[in-house]
Amino acid sequence: MAKIIDSNIQSQAISNYYSLWRIALIGATLGVMNWLLTAFIGNFVNPLTTAGNVSIIITTTIGIVVMVRLNMIRPLIVALAAAVSLWGLASLVGGLWWVEALAWNILLYMLAYLIFSWLCRYAKVVPVFFSVIMIVILVRIAMAL
Repeated sequence: MAKIIDSNIQSQAISNYYSLWRIALIGATLGVMNWLLTAFIGNFVNPLTTAGNVSIIITTTIGIVVMVRLNMIRPLIVALAAAVSLWGLASLVGGLWWVEALAWNILLYMLAYLIFSWLCRYAKVVPVFFSVIMIVILVRIAMAL
């Protein structure tokens, strides 16, 4: 039996193009935004960890929107995995000088977005999902040490 394909459907393809520099720039920008939001929210909320966690939620939302607009593959998995991995970052860099804290935010956000977007570029969802979960677990264990 023949299948009829309607060619009038206007769909937008997800880009398979993996741009390392674009993802690094997104990560660096989100790292700066996270640091700025943590400093801004920290003026209204006493605990630094609460301010940092709220800013991670905001930057994750912004990261998802940006990656969707750029037609990146699996932006929700990338952004959520980076957010879970970097949860509590403000308490780790809280005692540092502001330049060092900003540099660590930029570096860690860039690495998180690069690693998880690199893992998510593969076609099969199940191995991608399990590998992302394993990386997140390893990062959380390393941050707990």
